[in-house]
Amino acid sequence: MRTLITAVITALLLSGCSQAETHSKTNVSQAEKVIKAILKPLAVRGVEVKSVTPTKEVEVPGFETFKVDLVDKRNHREIRRYIFLNPEKGFIALQIFKYSVEGKNVILKPIKPKNAEKPLKVDVSFLKEVDKKLSEANIPHVIGKSDKKVYIIWDVFCPFCYGHFNQIEKIAKENNVEIHLIPLAVHGEKSLKGIVLYTKLAREKGPAEALKELYRMGNGDFMKYAKALEKRLEGGKEITNDQSKILEAVQQTEAILLKNGVRATPTIIYVPPGENKARIHVGFTPIEQLIKENR
Repeated sequence: MRTLITAVITALLLSGCSQAETHSKTNVSQAEKVIKAILKPLAVRGVEVKSVTPTKEVEVPGFETFKVDLVDKRNHREIRRYIFLNPEKGFIALQIFKYSVEGKNVILKPIKPKNAEKPLKVDVSFLKEVDKKLSEANIPHVIGKSDKKVYIIWDVFCPFCYGHFNQIEKIAKENNVEIHLIPLAVHGEKSLKGIVLYTKLAREKGPAEALKELYRMGNGDFMKYAKALEKRLEGGKEITNDQSKILEAVQQTEAILLKNGVRATPTIIYVPPGENKARIHVGFTPIEQLIKENR
Protein backbone atom coordinates (compact mmCIF):
# COMPACT_ATOMS: atom_id res chain seq x y z
CA MET A 1 0.00 0.00 0.00
CA ARG A 2 2.85 2.39 0.87
CA THR A 3 4.40 1.72 -2.56
CA LEU A 4 1.08 2.45 -4.27
CA ILE A 5 0.65 5.72 -2.34
CA THR A 6 4.20 6.78 -3.26
CA ALA A 7 3.56 5.99 -6.92
CA VAL A 8 0.32 7.98 -6.98
CA ILE A 9 1.86 11.00 -5.27
CA THR A 10 4.88 10.86 -7.58
CA ALA A 11 2.68 10.78 -10.67
CA LEU A 12 0.61 13.72 -9.51
CA LEU A 13 3.32 15.97 -8.10
CA LEU A 14 6.63 15.15 -9.70
CA SER A 15 5.86 14.25 -13.30
CA GLY A 16 4.71 17.18 -14.47
CA CYS A 17 -7.94 29.04 -2.35
CA SER A 18 -10.13 29.21 0.17
CA GLN A 19 -13.47 30.89 -0.15
CA ALA A 20 -12.77 32.35 3.26
CA GLU A 21 -11.07 35.71 3.47
CA THR A 22 -8.33 34.65 5.92
CA HIS A 23 -6.47 31.58 7.14
CA SER A 24 -6.33 31.12 10.88
CA LYS A 25 -3.02 29.96 12.40
CA THR A 26 -4.69 26.83 13.67
CA ASN A 27 -6.02 25.86 10.23
CA VAL A 28 -2.70 26.58 8.53
CA SER A 29 -0.84 24.52 11.12
CA GLN A 30 -3.26 21.64 10.74
CA ALA A 31 -3.16 21.84 6.95
CA GLU A 32 0.63 21.82 6.96
CA LYS A 33 0.61 18.75 9.19
CA VAL A 34 -1.82 16.92 6.85
CA ILE A 35 0.08 17.85 3.69
CA LYS A 36 3.45 16.82 5.12
CA ALA A 37 1.99 13.49 6.25
CA ILE A 38 0.54 12.86 2.78
CA LEU A 39 3.87 13.66 1.10
CA LYS A 40 6.06 11.78 3.57
CA PRO A 41 6.29 8.64 1.36
CA LEU A 42 8.22 10.72 -1.22
CA ALA A 43 11.20 10.65 1.15
CA VAL A 44 12.11 7.21 -0.20
CA ARG A 45 12.69 8.92 -3.55
CA GLY A 46 14.87 11.60 -2.02
CA VAL A 47 12.13 14.26 -2.05
CA GLU A 48 11.64 16.43 1.04
CA VAL A 49 9.04 19.08 1.85
CA LYS A 50 10.73 22.46 2.24
CA SER A 51 7.68 24.60 3.03
CA VAL A 52 3.88 24.71 2.95
CA THR A 53 2.33 28.17 2.47
CA PRO A 54 -1.31 29.26 2.07
CA THR A 55 -1.84 31.25 -1.13
CA LYS A 56 -4.54 33.04 -3.08
CA GLU A 57 -2.69 32.78 -6.39
CA VAL A 58 -5.32 30.24 -7.46
CA GLU A 59 -8.86 30.03 -6.13
CA VAL A 60 -10.86 26.81 -6.46
CA PRO A 61 -14.39 26.94 -4.99
CA GLY A 62 -14.68 24.82 -1.86
CA PHE A 63 -10.92 24.47 -1.40
CA GLU A 64 -8.07 26.31 0.26
CA THR A 65 -4.92 26.43 -1.85
CA PHE A 66 -1.46 25.75 -0.45
CA LYS A 67 1.82 26.29 -2.25
CA VAL A 68 4.22 23.46 -1.50
CA ASP A 69 7.97 23.72 -2.12
CA LEU A 70 9.82 20.42 -2.43
CA VAL A 71 13.51 19.58 -2.75
CA ASP A 72 14.24 16.64 -5.08
CA LYS A 73 17.77 15.71 -4.03
CA ARG A 74 18.20 12.84 -6.48
CA ASN A 75 17.40 14.99 -9.49
CA HIS A 76 19.00 18.20 -8.15
CA ARG A 77 15.91 20.36 -8.44
CA GLU A 78 13.35 22.37 -6.52
CA ILE A 79 9.70 21.64 -7.27
CA ARG A 80 6.73 23.90 -6.55
CA ARG A 81 3.17 22.58 -6.64
CA TYR A 82 -0.31 23.54 -5.43
CA ILE A 83 -2.23 21.25 -3.08
CA PHE A 84 -5.93 21.86 -2.46
CA LEU A 85 -7.59 21.22 0.89
CA ASN A 86 -11.13 21.29 2.23
CA PRO A 87 -10.55 20.98 6.01
CA GLU A 88 -14.25 21.05 6.92
CA LYS A 89 -15.14 17.94 4.91
CA GLY A 90 -11.70 16.30 4.96
CA PHE A 91 -11.03 16.45 1.20
CA ILE A 92 -7.57 16.86 -0.36
CA ALA A 93 -6.63 17.18 -4.03
CA LEU A 94 -3.00 16.72 -5.06
CA GLN A 95 -3.81 17.94 -8.55
CA ILE A 96 -6.68 19.88 -10.10
CA PHE A 97 -7.17 20.35 -13.82
CA LYS A 98 -8.85 23.23 -15.57
CA TYR A 99 -10.79 22.11 -18.62
CA SER A 100 -12.06 23.79 -21.75
CA VAL A 101 -14.16 22.48 -24.64
CA GLU A 102 -12.98 23.12 -28.18
CA GLY A 103 -15.45 21.60 -30.62
CA LYS A 104 -15.51 17.87 -29.90
CA ASN A 105 -12.31 18.01 -27.85
CA VAL A 106 -11.98 18.49 -24.10
CA ILE A 107 -8.67 20.14 -23.18
CA LEU A 108 -7.22 19.49 -19.72
CA LYS A 109 -4.61 21.81 -18.24
CA PRO A 110 -3.06 21.05 -14.83
CA ILE A 111 -3.01 23.99 -12.43
CA LYS A 112 0.62 24.61 -11.50
CA PRO A 113 2.57 27.61 -10.21
CA LYS A 114 4.85 29.57 -12.53
CA ASN A 115 8.44 28.29 -12.49
CA ALA A 116 7.19 24.97 -11.14
CA GLU A 117 10.65 23.41 -11.38
CA LYS A 118 14.11 24.88 -10.91
CA PRO A 119 17.45 23.05 -11.00
CA LEU A 120 19.61 23.41 -7.91
CA LYS A 121 23.24 24.48 -8.02
CA VAL A 122 25.38 21.57 -6.86
CA ASP A 123 29.04 20.65 -6.69
CA VAL A 124 30.07 19.32 -10.11
CA SER A 125 33.80 18.95 -9.48
CA PHE A 126 33.31 15.22 -10.22
CA LEU A 127 33.24 16.16 -13.92
CA LYS A 128 37.00 16.77 -13.81
CA GLU A 129 37.49 13.14 -12.82
CA VAL A 130 35.19 12.07 -15.66
CA ASP A 131 37.26 14.11 -18.14
CA LYS A 132 40.42 12.48 -16.85
CA LYS A 133 39.07 8.94 -17.24
CA LEU A 134 37.99 9.56 -20.84
CA SER A 135 41.25 11.26 -21.79
CA GLU A 136 43.36 8.47 -20.28
CA ALA A 137 41.45 5.96 -22.44
CA ASN A 138 41.97 8.18 -25.52
CA ILE A 139 38.25 8.74 -26.05
CA PRO A 140 38.05 12.08 -27.94
CA HIS A 141 35.18 14.01 -26.39
CA VAL A 142 35.91 17.75 -26.44
CA ILE A 143 34.64 20.15 -29.13
CA GLY A 144 35.78 23.79 -29.14
CA LYS A 145 38.08 25.72 -26.84
CA SER A 146 36.79 28.09 -24.14
CA ASP A 147 36.82 28.72 -20.40
CA LYS A 148 33.01 28.30 -20.56
CA LYS A 149 32.50 24.55 -20.39
CA VAL A 150 29.32 22.66 -21.26
CA TYR A 151 29.02 18.98 -20.40
CA ILE A 152 26.57 16.94 -22.46
CA ILE A 153 25.82 13.47 -21.09
CA TRP A 154 24.72 11.44 -24.11
CA ASP A 155 24.17 7.97 -25.53
CA VAL A 156 24.46 6.71 -29.10
CA PHE A 157 20.94 5.23 -28.91
CA CYS A 158 19.30 8.26 -27.27
CA PRO A 159 16.76 9.71 -29.77
CA PHE A 160 16.89 13.17 -28.19
CA CYS A 161 20.69 13.17 -28.40
CA TYR A 162 20.69 11.93 -31.99
CA GLY A 163 18.63 14.91 -33.16
CA HIS A 164 21.57 17.20 -32.23
CA PHE A 165 24.49 15.09 -33.52
CA ASN A 166 24.98 17.31 -36.58
CA GLN A 167 24.68 20.57 -34.62
CA ILE A 168 27.14 20.19 -31.73
CA GLU A 169 30.07 21.89 -33.46
CA LYS A 170 27.84 24.79 -34.57
CA ILE A 171 26.44 25.17 -31.05
CA ALA A 172 29.97 25.33 -29.61
CA LYS A 173 31.07 28.03 -32.07
CA GLU A 174 27.93 30.18 -31.84
CA ASN A 175 28.03 30.25 -28.02
CA ASN A 176 31.82 30.31 -27.63
CA VAL A 177 31.76 27.28 -25.34
CA GLU A 178 33.85 24.16 -24.93
CA ILE A 179 31.60 21.11 -25.16
CA HIS A 180 32.55 17.91 -23.35
CA LEU A 181 30.68 14.85 -24.64
CA ILE A 182 30.29 12.42 -21.73
CA PRO A 183 28.99 8.98 -22.79
CA LEU A 184 26.50 7.19 -20.56
CA ALA A 185 25.38 3.75 -21.74
CA VAL A 186 21.72 3.95 -20.69
CA HIS A 187 20.69 1.33 -23.26
CA GLY A 188 23.03 -1.37 -22.01
CA GLU A 189 25.29 -3.60 -24.10
CA LYS A 190 24.38 -2.10 -27.47
CA SER A 191 25.18 1.38 -26.14
CA LEU A 192 28.62 0.22 -25.00
CA LYS A 193 29.35 -1.20 -28.44
CA GLY A 194 28.12 1.99 -30.02
CA ILE A 195 30.40 4.11 -27.82
CA VAL A 196 33.37 1.99 -28.91
CA LEU A 197 32.43 2.62 -32.54
CA TYR A 198 32.08 6.35 -31.83
CA THR A 199 35.57 6.30 -30.26
CA LYS A 200 37.06 4.71 -33.38
CA LEU A 201 35.44 7.34 -35.60
CA ALA A 202 36.39 10.20 -33.26
CA ARG A 203 40.03 9.10 -33.23
CA GLU A 204 40.06 9.15 -37.02
CA LYS A 205 38.02 12.33 -37.69
CA GLY A 206 37.53 14.15 -34.39
CA PRO A 207 34.40 14.04 -32.19
CA ALA A 208 32.36 16.57 -34.22
CA GLU A 209 32.83 14.70 -37.51
CA ALA A 210 32.22 11.35 -35.76
CA LEU A 211 28.80 12.58 -34.59
CA LYS A 212 28.01 13.89 -38.07
CA GLU A 213 28.84 10.49 -39.59
CA LEU A 214 26.53 8.80 -37.10
CA TYR A 215 23.81 11.34 -37.92
CA ARG A 216 24.11 10.62 -41.66
CA MET A 217 23.28 6.95 -40.99
CA GLY A 218 19.67 8.10 -40.52
CA ASN A 219 19.69 11.59 -42.06
CA GLY A 220 17.47 12.85 -39.23
CA ASP A 221 15.30 9.70 -38.99
CA PHE A 222 16.14 8.13 -35.62
CA MET A 223 14.49 4.74 -36.31
CA LYS A 224 16.42 4.42 -39.57
CA TYR A 225 19.62 5.43 -37.78
CA ALA A 226 19.10 2.97 -34.89
CA LYS A 227 18.55 0.05 -37.29
CA ALA A 228 21.58 1.01 -39.37
CA LEU A 229 23.76 1.35 -36.28
CA GLU A 230 22.63 -1.98 -34.83
CA LYS A 231 23.39 -3.67 -38.16
CA ARG A 232 26.85 -2.10 -38.27
CA LEU A 233 27.57 -3.31 -34.74
CA GLU A 234 26.39 -6.88 -35.43
CA GLY A 235 29.21 -9.38 -35.38
CA GLY A 236 31.82 -6.73 -34.61
CA LYS A 237 33.46 -8.41 -31.65
CA GLU A 238 36.41 -6.04 -31.64
CA ILE A 239 36.18 -2.65 -33.34
CA THR A 240 39.41 -1.30 -31.82
CA ASN A 241 42.53 -2.98 -30.44
CA ASP A 242 42.00 -1.43 -27.01
CA GLN A 243 38.27 -2.04 -26.80
CA SER A 244 38.46 -3.38 -23.25
CA LYS A 245 40.26 -0.22 -22.10
CA ILE A 246 37.52 1.95 -23.63
CA LEU A 247 34.76 -0.09 -22.00
CA GLU A 248 36.49 0.05 -18.63
CA ALA A 249 36.75 3.85 -18.83
CA VAL A 250 33.09 4.21 -19.85
CA GLN A 251 31.96 1.97 -17.00
CA GLN A 252 34.11 3.90 -14.50
CA THR A 253 32.64 7.14 -15.84
CA GLU A 254 29.13 5.74 -15.46
CA ALA A 255 29.79 4.87 -11.81
CA ILE A 256 30.94 8.45 -11.12
CA LEU A 257 27.90 9.95 -12.85
CA LEU A 258 25.40 7.70 -11.07
CA LYS A 259 27.02 8.36 -7.71
CA ASN A 260 26.45 12.06 -8.29
CA GLY A 261 22.82 11.73 -9.41
CA VAL A 262 23.33 11.94 -13.17
CA ARG A 263 21.42 9.06 -14.73
CA ALA A 264 19.58 10.33 -17.82
CA THR A 265 20.43 11.33 -21.37
CA PRO A 266 20.61 13.97 -22.51
CA THR A 267 21.73 15.89 -19.45
CA ILE A 268 23.31 19.33 -19.89
CA ILE A 269 25.61 21.00 -17.36
CA TYR A 270 27.08 24.45 -17.93
CA VAL A 271 30.02 25.24 -15.66
CA PRO A 272 30.80 28.99 -15.52
CA PRO A 273 34.49 29.98 -15.60
CA GLY A 274 36.27 29.46 -12.28
CA GLU A 275 33.30 27.74 -10.59
CA ASN A 276 32.76 24.22 -9.27
CA LYS A 277 28.99 24.55 -8.84
CA ALA A 278 26.39 24.34 -11.59
CA ARG A 279 22.81 23.37 -12.37
CA ILE A 280 22.12 19.93 -13.82
CA HIS A 281 19.49 20.13 -16.58
CA VAL A 282 17.80 16.97 -17.83
CA GLY A 283 16.86 17.37 -21.50
CA PHE A 284 18.31 19.59 -24.22
CA THR A 285 18.08 23.03 -22.68
CA PRO A 286 19.43 25.67 -25.13
CA ILE A 287 23.04 26.54 -24.30
CA GLU A 288 22.39 30.28 -24.59
CA GLN A 289 19.68 29.93 -21.92
CA LEU A 290 22.07 28.17 -19.54
CA ILE A 291 24.70 30.86 -19.98
CA LYS A 292 22.11 33.61 -19.43
CA GLU A 293 20.91 31.96 -16.19
CA ASN A 294 24.43 32.04 -14.78
CA ARG A 295 25.38 35.65 -15.57
